[in-house]
Amino acid sequence: MGRACPNENENENERTTGMSPLFTQWQPLVEEVHARWTNQGSQLHGPDHWKRVAWTGAELLEESRDADPEVVFLFALFHDAMRLNDDYDPDHGRRAGVFARRLHGTLYTLREAQLDLLVRACDGHADGRLSRNPTVAVCWDADRLNLWRVGVRPKAEFLSTPAGARESRILAARALQERALVWEEVAARFARLADGIK
Repeated sequence: MGRACPNENENENERTTGMSPLFTQWQPLVEEVHARWTNQGSQLHGPDHWKRVAWTGAELLEESRDADPEVVFLFALFHDAMRLNDDYDPDHGRRAGVFARRLHGTLYTLREAQLDLLVRACDGHADGRLSRNPTVAVCWDADRLNLWRVGVRPKAEFLSTPAGARESRILAARALQERALVWEEVAARFARLADGIK
C-alpha cells in the first residue's frame, strides 16, 4: 500500500465548471444504484458508507480544487455497489467500474475523460495504491478516511492528498461515522461546491 500509480497523470484531469445537472437530478440514479446493489443489507459497504464517502469527498474538494466534483460524487455512489460480500472481494471495484459504464448515458452523462477517471477510481480503489491525479486521489482518500467504520485508523502515508493526510481530517472522518446523512444534503453540498467553481 502507498505506491503511486505509475500511469496516474496529473494533467489528465479535466474538471467540470459550473453547476452540473447531476446535482439537481440525482434521484433516479441513486434509486437505480440502490435497486441493483449486490450486497443488500450491508452496514459496512452500503448506502450509509457511500454517503459518508461522498461527504468526505466534498470536504476534500474544498481544498483540492483541481479535482472533479461530478466524478467524486459518482465514485462515492458506485465504488462499493457491486460488492458480493463484506469480506474479501478483490474484483468489486472493477465490477463497479463496469456498472458505472453501463448506466452512463441513461441516468447520468459525463465527458469521456471524466468517465475514464470514474472507472479508473472505481477499478483501483481497493488496490492500496496512491494517486497523483487530483480527482482519483480525492476519491480514494474519501473512501480510506472512512475506514474508521471497520475499526481501522486511516494512516497518513496511505492517503494521496495533503488535505486527507492531515491529522484533523483523519479525526473528523472518525466523528463522521456517528452522523446520519441523507442524499439530499449530500447532493446539495456538491451543488454548492460545483456552483462556486466557475
